[in-house]
Amino acid sequence: MKIEDLSIEEIYQKANIQSNLIDLQSKNKDRINSALNTLASITKNTNRRDALYALYGYYAIEAKSMDEIEFFFRATMYSYSFELYKLILIDLSKNKNVYRQKKFIHDFLYTFSAIIINCNETEINEVKAIIQNSVWGEKLKNKFFIKIEIEEF
Repeated sequence: MKIEDLSIEEIYQKANIQSNLIDLQSKNKDRINSALNTLASITKNTNRRDALYALYGYYAIEAKSMDEIEFFFRATMYSYSFELYKLILIDLSKNKNVYRQKKFIHDFLYTFSAIIINCNETEINEVKAIIQNSVWGEKLKNKFFIKIEIEEF
């Protein structure tokens, strides 16, 4: 069977993620960004757990600062993975100065709210609890709560 005969979903399903894992270990930002984009696309289009776990692993090991978290988010923002965004939200909720990253927070909130539309009540309550227990000021907490409430309806 030729690649031309496969649908997009079949191509993603058959994709070997090994080369992307190697790229994630490189020091080259372009290769890392490309690998994260590819893994995010595979996750979005097939819900393959191995690609999602590779993203989790990279995030857990590499995302220590706000710049690294933002880099990761930008590279994976089209994965539309609730689990991945919740992981980022947990880290952001522990950072008191996250409000200074206005553009990043706006983009994160906008993209995360698009994911929340498809969530069940339990998942939404998890997100609300993370926000409520965050170290953020009330203004930022309310901004998140308002956006979540709008998306619920």
